[in-house]
Amino acid sequence: MIEDFGFSICSTQTGCRSVLEIKRSAVERNVRELYRFTGKKIIAVVKSDAYGMGVRFVVPLLKELPEIDSFAVASAEEGVLLREMGVRGEILVLGGILPEELQAIKDYRLTPVVSDPEHLKVLGRENVNFHVKYDTGMGRLGFVGETVEDPRVTGVMSHLSTPADREFSLKQIEEFRRIATLYGRGVKVHLESSAGLVYRVPYATHVRVGLALYGEKPLRDYPVPLSPAVSVKARVISVKEIPPGHPVSYGRTYTAPRRMRIGVVAFGYADGLMKSLSNRGFLLYGEARLPIIGNITMDMTVVDLGDVSVKVGDWVVIVDEGRTFGDLARLAGTIPYEIMCNISGRVKREII
Repeated sequence: MIEDFGFSICSTQTGCRSVLEIKRSAVERNVRELYRFTGKKIIAVVKSDAYGMGVRFVVPLLKELPEIDSFAVASAEEGVLLREMGVRGEILVLGGILPEELQAIKDYRLTPVVSDPEHLKVLGRENVNFHVKYDTGMGRLGFVGETVEDPRVTGVMSHLSTPADREFSLKQIEEFRRIATLYGRGVKVHLESSAGLVYRVPYATHVRVGLALYGEKPLRDYPVPLSPAVSVKARVISVKEIPPGHPVSYGRTYTAPRRMRIGVVAFGYADGLMKSLSNRGFLLYGEARLPIIGNITMDMTVVDLGDVSVKVGDWVVIVDEGRTFGDLARLAGTIPYEIMCNISGRVKREII
């Protein structure tokens, strides 16, 4: 059953050439497992359109779950959208605050994360609660060597730069413990991300989770049993045979070594399939692997159908339970976040 939250989904009139499906039951199960493992309420990170999955679809699902304490976004603009979608609890704005965002922060009751003295100047004496970010080794946002003392502080946070590096992460955790003890008991304390929560930091009150909500494991030996929650698939728009020696796609990077049966799939780099997968990746049709041949183009990808019985209109799979974004990212030489965030808006989203 497809549930329509009032946003763009596959139309029965025009159909769709590609779709990203989010499995409600899998997301709910992942949230429960993450909460069970950590024993801490979850700050759901839904910045960058919920990591490309579609904030208008993901947030209505998450905001009803008791394990979700609050949400986190990158900018005031993203926070305003969540308020307009009916989110009532705390919304953290992770990317600080610019002068032109102050009015929205106030009007929509957003909670900025202060990580630079200029952010404090923007807030001035406004009655706006905020969290403070400390740089314990990330080398990006956050205060270093100074402490913010202000009655409006309702939370403190840091960020682990390399969760897979246990030695360095433990140094960051200890440094942040020293900082966190300077604040009272009523303050939220959080630094564990999807990967970082494996450390079960005892003094932290919350965890910030984004990637793991969708069943993507940020570490190979991840101790939380997650269920893949997202599938991406696209339709075949052409099937034909080409003779030996016939070139395929732009640049003629592939030449047919024999008579071949090829398929053209309506999914390209404009949809999020990275060009680096040209001549090395594959798509899935049931259990069959369909090698990508030639350069991936803006709207289309050519695959070798071999003896697989594929016809025009059939669906092929880019990501599903058998191949996660992480698997695809390793093949492409990148990280799952990049591929997820690159899934374009023309790929229709559905909650199933």
